[in-house]
Amino acid sequence: MPTGNIRMHYVKLIFTLMLAAVVSAGGESTSASSSKQEAASSTEKSFVELKKRADSGDADAKETLGRLYFFGLGVPQDYAQARQWWEKAAAQGNAMAQFNLGLLYYNARGVTKDVAKAMEWWQKAAVQGLAAAQNNLGVLYRDGEGVLRDYALARQLFEKAAAQGEAAAQYNLGWLYSNGHGVPKDYAQVRQWYEKAATQGYVEAQYYLGALYYFGHGVPKNVAKAMEWWQKAATQGYAEAQYNLGLLYANSEGVPEDRVLAYAWANLAAAQADESAKKLRDLITLSSAQRAEAERLSSNWKQGQVLRRENESESAAGNTAPSIGALTKKGTGTAFVVSPEGHAITNHHVIASCKEVRVQGRSDLVQVITRDEISDLALLKMPGETRASAALAPDPASLRQGEDIVVFGFPLDSVLSSGGNLTPGVVSAITGLGNNSNQIQITAPIQPGSSGSPVMNKKGQVVGMVSMKLSDTAMAKYTGNLPQNVNFAISGQTLKAFLDAHKVPHKTGSSFFAWEKSLADLGDEARRWTTVVECWK
Repeated sequence: MPTGNIRMHYVKLIFTLMLAAVVSAGGESTSASSSKQEAASSTEKSFVELKKRADSGDADAKETLGRLYFFGLGVPQDYAQARQWWEKAAAQGNAMAQFNLGLLYYNARGVTKDVAKAMEWWQKAAVQGLAAAQNNLGVLYRDGEGVLRDYALARQLFEKAAAQGEAAAQYNLGWLYSNGHGVPKDYAQVRQWYEKAATQGYVEAQYYLGALYYFGHGVPKNVAKAMEWWQKAATQGYAEAQYNLGLLYANSEGVPEDRVLAYAWANLAAAQADESAKKLRDLITLSSAQRAEAERLSSNWKQGQVLRRENESESAAGNTAPSIGALTKKGTGTAFVVSPEGHAITNHHVIASCKEVRVQGRSDLVQVITRDEISDLALLKMPGETRASAALAPDPASLRQGEDIVVFGFPLDSVLSSGGNLTPGVVSAITGLGNNSNQIQITAPIQPGSSGSPVMNKKGQVVGMVSMKLSDTAMAKYTGNLPQNVNFAISGQTLKAFLDAHKVPHKTGSSFFAWEKSLADLGDEARRWTTVVECWK
């Protein structure tokens, strides 16, 4: 039997190197997972108008021009031009330009590396409340890079960024508590912060949260939970999680022994030059047929996929073949398309126990690509050709309490309109049940079948997805009061993190070329990319 040690060491965190999306001609921007060629084509048309805005003093336009030159989108890549435009925007107080200048100096893009300069710009952006800048300053103080090490100040900066939902900062706080740097060692805090970051798709947090459950640090030992989180990290290509999964399958720990899957996971990790994974893979004895299957599994693997044997039952997950025996429709929900390739999202609870998932009125099946029970999200692949798709809000973290929103979905599908229902409301709280930062609270009425409905701002950009409502009778029994419109949606930040983690080429709405629309127009637009999904058992 192959042997090895499950790993739980804490690595130095690399900086969050994120640049916001670039504006395109159609009022939308390409996500980080979209191709540069597509973005370049769309930005050429808007460059002239953007330049006019910048020349007239628009700081946001100057910052965007800097990104065009930085990435070489529609213009030749030119770090010097990027720096010049960012300096102009930064002088007007544009926080994103200040942050990006810090990245230029830290990473030596067109300038000599200068940590002091990077810190100067990040401080300016951090004072304005930019979470990414607060996080990066925290890393400098934590590591003592360019400044005297100060764990207390690092913690304060991480806490400010984490409160805004910055996943890297949430992970960093967990790291401080796990090592007792500037705070008492506290595994309860470690779990809390890692879980917040992990549910946003932050891969290191997913990996180390799995390790907490495996070793029983601050939580009861739970190999099944450890495996669940390691699978999430492994599907993002995290080599150490892939190695650990291989070890679990090889040693039948928490799962039945499966040498094919053990070999395949170890092979994926070994492809990333993981020496322990190479040793594990080479110790696993397989027949020629088993080895061929394992090699096929690992060679065909793509990010976002969990390795599965051909004869393994998946329920609805990835199931595109008709099930044997008579099935009946047991429920419906709403899903909305997020990419031209037909990717769509809905709630995990909508499809969790389904044998088949279908689009209303079609016989071919919906493919369930992956699911996240903790965040209550599921990624689908719609059958047939799909063209229209939703656009996510460019800065979901900027959503404010009291902001107007609209929900479009298919509640009580057999009773209400088959053309969908449009319900306006407001954001009543920017956190959800128990101050859950992955949720928002909304007043728009929801009913059975509303789950998975997009929550849009007045520009038609998605800022969340309907998830749940409090039971009126249960709350009345518990509190003595009957609640009104206590409904929750998954936040736009969590949606974006989920799509980015699974490399879905989603669109992001522009803050420049988008305008507020009438309720009628919002309904017409959402109807093009929202649909009923049926659960068959």
